[in-house]
Amino acid sequence: MRWWTTGVVAMLAGCGQADEAPPPANPTRDEPVLPMASPTPETLVTIPTRFVGTWDSDGAACGAPAPGPNRLVVAAGALRIADRDVPVRGITVADAGAVDVDVIGDRGGITEQRRYRLALGSGGSLEMTGVDGAVRLLRCDAPAGAEAAARNAVALNLAPDGLQTVAGASSRTLAFGTPADIVLRVVEAATQTIPQRSTNADCGEGPLDIATYPRIAIYFQQGRFVGWSARGRGLTTMAGVGIGSKRAAVEAVIEAPVEDTSLGRAFTSGGLSGVYDARDNVSALWAGSACIAR
Repeated sequence: MRWWTTGVVAMLAGCGQADEAPPPANPTRDEPVLPMASPTPETLVTIPTRFVGTWDSDGAACGAPAPGPNRLVVAAGALRIADRDVPVRGITVADAGAVDVDVIGDRGGITEQRRYRLALGSGGSLEMTGVDGAVRLLRCDAPAGAEAAARNAVALNLAPDGLQTVAGASSRTLAFGTPADIVLRVVEAATQTIPQRSTNADCGEGPLDIATYPRIAIYFQQGRFVGWSARGRGLTTMAGVGIGSKRAAVEAVIEAPVEDTSLGRAFTSGGLSGVYDARDNVSALWAGSACIAR
C-alpha cells in the first residue's frame, strides 16, 4: 500500500550507518589499528512529553476538519502522520534535547525503516528533520499538551551539593560531578525548555560551560556538573530558600551567617551561598562553581 506522499511524509529517509573512521597514516607493524567504537546513543522507552501532542503547519491546518499531509500526532510510543499510523521501532537521545525516532513504513510493498529527528524550536514549535531538510510545525493542542506536561512534571529543587528532583513519589539527587548530559536531560524535563549554551573562559576555577534556562543557570567543567545559580523566583531548596525569600525566613530554616562582601551582604550555609538586597530579600543564590567573584 502506497502512503508516502507529500509534506512531512516526504521527508522520510533511510538510516544509513556512519562510515568507520579511516585508520591513522603510517601505522606501526607492532600496533594493529582497530576501528574506533562509535558511542552508543542512549535509548528511551517513550518519546519525551515535550514532543507529545498534535502538530501541523499553521493554525488553519490545525483547524481543518481532515488532517492534511503535514499533520503529525506524537504519542508516547507512536506517531501518526496525516491519516496513517507509523510503527515506532526505536527512540534514542540526540544532541541539544532532540530525539531520533526510528519508524517502519511500507513503500510500494517494500518495508523500509526511516528516521525522524524531533527538536523543539523557537516559540514552542517543533522541527522535524529528515534527509530532505527540516519542517517547522506548530502545536495544535496547547492546552492538552500543557496538561500532559503537568501530569509528567518533574519538580526541581536547589541543593548545596547539586540539585534534587521529585517525580511522583520518587526523588533523585543530581550531585556535583554528575555527567553533563544526564543533568541537561533532567533539567530540560523539569523546565520543559531547551537551554541557551555558552562558555565563560574568565572564571578563576577555569573555563565553565553554561546552560541557561529561564529560572536557573547550570555550570559544567570538563563534561561534569559543577555548579548552579538561580535566575529569578520559582526554584527553591527543599527548605523553601530561593530568590525573594526574606532573611528572617532563611535564618529560620538554615544557619547562614552574613558578611559584607563586594557583592553586598552575603550569606553562606554549607555549600549554599546568596546575597540579600536592601530590603533583606534574597537577590542572588548559587552553589558550587558558578563564577561569582566575592
